[in-house]
Amino acid sequence: MQIRPIEERDIPTLEHICLATAAPALKKDGAARETTLLLYNRWYTRCAKKHCFTVTDNSDTPVGYILCAPDYRAYKQSFREHECKQIRRYGFARYIYAYFSPRVQKKYAKTYPAHLHIDLLPAYQNHGVGTQLMQTLQSHLKEMGVSGIFLSVGKQNSGAVRFYKRNGFRVLDIIGGTVLMGCKL
Repeated sequence: MQIRPIEERDIPTLEHICLATAAPALKKDGAARETTLLLYNRWYTRCAKKHCFTVTDNSDTPVGYILCAPDYRAYKQSFREHECKQIRRYGFARYIYAYFSPRVQKKYAKTYPAHLHIDLLPAYQNHGVGTQLMQTLQSHLKEMGVSGIFLSVGKQNSGAVRFYKRNGFRVLDIIGGTVLMGCKL
């Protein structure tokens, strides 16, 4: 196992991991799959590669990743200009959800300007790999002078909430079924 920055050649595998680990409703049809990739994967691999890391198996094939947007304002503007326009093709409701999805971080953006998405294939979970990815990203962001990281996770995903707490995150708020968490660096 090795952690390294993502490379262009990794992108198809990272998209596979994104869909393989997504909730069933997020991949039920082609429009749902494309929207999921546009929301949670493609902006990062298009715009923020140098802030994203993958963990690979012994054949250098990605088995997980941590994707990061280090600056909320830059992310929001670029995401709305590019990914939201593509999501619009899959329906107005999906577009509205995508357009307003960055707002959940706005209240916390000054203290927690970065945000992340992390996914590991199930066979690689619960072996410390996620913690290694988190530590790699946190060290990278500290070197950049970033003050904190934000994320949101489903309230029902108690295992993920525990994982984030073990990795320095604290609950900032709970809105409906979503837990908002932050980690100061």
